[in-house]
Amino acid sequence: MTQQEAAERLNVRPSALSNWERGTRAISIDLTELDEALAGQQVLEGLLWAHSTPDGLEPGRLWTKVFPGSSHPVWVWLRSPSCRFVLEGEWGVARMETGLELGPNGLFVTVGASVADSPVVLHLSEPGWADFGSGELPVDMPGAPVVSAISMFGRSSADGPFMDLFSSNLAAKLSSRSPDVLDLADTAPGAVDSYVSGPDRRAASRAVPKRWPPSSEGIDAVERRRFARLRQARGLSLTAAADRLTDRTGLEVSRDTLRRFETSVGRPHDPILPVALDHALGAEGRLAVLELQAGRGEGATVFPPYWRGPIWIQLEDERGEGRVVLRRGHWHREVSFTGPTLVSAHWFKPSVPLRILAERTTRWAVGVGRRAGAEAIDQNWVPATVDAAQQSLAETEQAIFTAVDRSHDHGEG
Repeated sequence: MTQQEAAERLNVRPSALSNWERGTRAISIDLTELDEALAGQQVLEGLLWAHSTPDGLEPGRLWTKVFPGSSHPVWVWLRSPSCRFVLEGEWGVARMETGLELGPNGLFVTVGASVADSPVVLHLSEPGWADFGSGELPVDMPGAPVVSAISMFGRSSADGPFMDLFSSNLAAKLSSRSPDVLDLADTAPGAVDSYVSGPDRRAASRAVPKRWPPSSEGIDAVERRRFARLRQARGLSLTAAADRLTDRTGLEVSRDTLRRFETSVGRPHDPILPVALDHALGAEGRLAVLELQAGRGEGATVFPPYWRGPIWIQLEDERGEGRVVLRRGHWHREVSFTGPTLVSAHWFKPSVPLRILAERTTRWAVGVGRRAGAEAIDQNWVPATVDAAQQSLAETEQAIFTAVDRSHDHGEG
């Protein structure tokens, strides 16, 4: 369409649109509205939002994302001061590992279908940025190669009997592109049931690969200037940021409240503000950490209704060592520890509380955000029922088959 036609769709002057296209002025309308008006199918919104990340966040090696909702095409935009790096990743049953050479505007990796409510964890060998988005990218991205992730996929490095069952026939089915969903009960009669309720469950839940993740990144305290930097990089005025905060989290604040938060010292009047603002600005837990609840023995923590991202759990036992069981709906994870221990995971169902089962000698604290020095425990959560195992397998396999079909349709490797 012409610039005049696009401006009419957006209800702005052509000169304003020209300034946006040339990058001389920040876009002054909501990116979702812009995407819908120009039929961007979420891709335009994601690209425009991600474009400012290097200006708003420091480069890092560890980047994560939880895609909510039903399975759909997704992508990651990789950028780094280095022209080449090694990418490692874990996503459910799949592992990614490959060397990449970046174009002048970085590189895009596409996946034809997401695995809903399963955290993507990427590690870059050199500091850089990884932005995640939804939708199908255009065929030609100027100065930025587009590659498919299908050729990078291999079996997850997670180790345990359940993972063996989960991915045992996956490679063969992918090579044959069979449309039939693998039925665990038919493939190994009684194996799932005995695993869910049998003695091997406890040993498997403790098995954490030593090599993954290679390192952890995070913060221990909130730095308010980082919020101002990211907001300005996103092109949001204080008023626009306040509106976005309300729309994305339900938290209503004034522009003056945000201004005081960015420029003042000490704790904010509302302790949840940094976490909500982190979410609204798309920082994925990199800017805010907050303790939600602390206790002893058994307990449960409910997370903010919008939070799909990193959480942390601090553990300590009076006897010097202890064991806790973490429950997330029909899934659980056992953690044995010695001395004060900090672990992290990703939460993707805010309506489901985290339940902690421990003895009275164990003290714990739970919070949101990405804390420095935490040991990741996203791998090796164990299903409490055969139905939970079967449903997870079916959803994951269907997503992978859909991704393979899309990559073949587009002529990708």
